[in-house]
Amino acid sequence: MKRKRVSFIFILFLYIIFLMLLTFFTVKNHKNRSLKKFHIIIHSKSNNHFINKKIIQNIIFHESNKNEKTIGQLCILEIEKKLNRYPFIRKSEVFLNTNGSIYIEIFQKKPILRIKNNSQEYYLTEDAEELKLSNFYSSPVMLANGAFSKKEKKILVELIEFINSDYLLKDQIISLKKENNHSIILMPKVGNHRIILGDMKDFKNKLNKLRSFYEQYLNKIDINQYQSINLQYKDQVVAKKRLIYGISRYSYRS
Repeated sequence: MKRKRVSFIFILFLYIIFLMLLTFFTVKNHKNRSLKKFHIIIHSKSNNHFINKKIIQNIIFHESNKNEKTIGQLCILEIEKKLNRYPFIRKSEVFLNTNGSIYIEIFQKKPILRIKNNSQEYYLTEDAEELKLSNFYSSPVMLANGAFSKKEKKILVELIEFINSDYLLKDQIISLKKENNHSIILMPKVGNHRIILGDMKDFKNKLNKLRSFYEQYLNKIDINQYQSINLQYKDQVVAKKRLIYGISRYSYRS
């Protein structure tokens, strides 16, 4: 009985050694395998094209030949760090499989506004983060002029997202600017007037008034008669005509 027990322990010991050696040589062989294929998926919420597959490969390998790399030379965490440092990448996920292929998923940052402040120009992302301009791609987003504080940028994101969520407002409002008195002025696609939003407090109610005004009058009046449309008054829109048309003011109650 004792001899059988010793034999069993010895056989078990040899089996464990065999598994360890097999694992060691399998891992070593896997690490020495050349990198065969790239599978790169680039996600974009708004069809932006700041990043392409060539840029991704250049970030990872710089000027080296990817075929000279082996799997053992790659560090997944280091690759993700390199990718995440690229300004237009919000997040990256990298995977390796046993066939020598690398899978990379890229999630781009989403700019929603382009801000110009004197000589400084940058995008504002959906996370209220400043994003430098790209050398080879320009995102078709609304333009804003002026200097905005960090707090104002967060409100700006909400303002732009509200405009973009409404087909009429998105179609009509093409830019905005901040004046010296901190008043926000919206510029329309149709007409040569100014839309005075004022401060950004209660901007949803103000824009809803503008939407109601456009729905009721945009196709019925000559919008070029108007110099400004003021949204600052409670429960009404004050449209100021140009003096050459005689009547100077028109009030529409929402």
